[in-house]
Amino acid sequence: MIHKINFFITKVFNVILAPFSGVNDFWPVLILSVILSFVILYILKYISFPKKIVESKDQIKANIFAIRIYKDFWKVIVSSFFKSLFHTFRYFIFNLAPFLVIIPLLLPVFSQMEVRFGMRPFDQGESIVLKADLNKDYKKYSITLNENEFVKLKMRPVFINAWMDEEKTKPIRVANWKLEAVKEGETKLGIKIDDKVFYKNLKIGKSKLPLSNRKYMTSGFTHFFYPAEELIEENELLRAVKISYPGKLVDFLGIKMHWILWNLIIVMIVILAFRKRFGVEF
Repeated sequence: MIHKINFFITKVFNVILAPFSGVNDFWPVLILSVILSFVILYILKYISFPKKIVESKDQIKANIFAIRIYKDFWKVIVSSFFKSLFHTFRYFIFNLAPFLVIIPLLLPVFSQMEVRFGMRPFDQGESIVLKADLNKDYKKYSITLNENEFVKLKMRPVFINAWMDEEKTKPIRVANWKLEAVKEGETKLGIKIDDKVFYKNLKIGKSKLPLSNRKYMTSGFTHFFYPAEELIEENELLRAVKISYPGKLVDFLGIKMHWILWNLIIVMIVILAFRKRFGVEF
């Protein structure tokens, strides 16, 4: 269910961001960040505590002022100090509590931004490590990789069948292939287990489409972070297929930063500029 929701959101974002396919990544990050800012302000308008925040700030100022005025009266100083600590704690609680609601709501959006702006496709000549997480001992199966014109095998596959702990309760069962990207385009890496083939999408060269480092057989919370591919066909051996796309920085006016930093800067600017109009206090 979680996977279906996220995969639908991925398709919606593909449509929304289609007009930005030929421009610098900064511009879609800017647009999405501005929209996020107003969504956050709108939510805060109804679930934040502006009056209590102002009250806490006033109490903090009053107690600090009391410490300065009555610096010769130790009882006043001690009392005002602990009161200021209490109201400071209260101030942070009132500011942070609404974000316990906001962050889960925005998680799918952050996930969509990460699969588009946080990583890039492989370049020709780059190495690709393909991993298959297995549920059972691989020796009982025939496991091979279907090669194609987009990649070439750089070394023989490595199979691991070991334990993470001395009690032998946490097994590690992995098949690894080291590949080289040789041709630009979109392809599917096929892992053949006995007579069945299971595929993982791979992009080489330039692409603005969402990328996925992992593909799972069963739906779960992890699909919030890997929403760009369908599930692996149900089977008894293959649990997940993994590759690691290279990280990417968003460039604007010669400044290169991760998209999340650009997002935080833009969101902070917009929220601070419009918070009064929404009746939001910090």
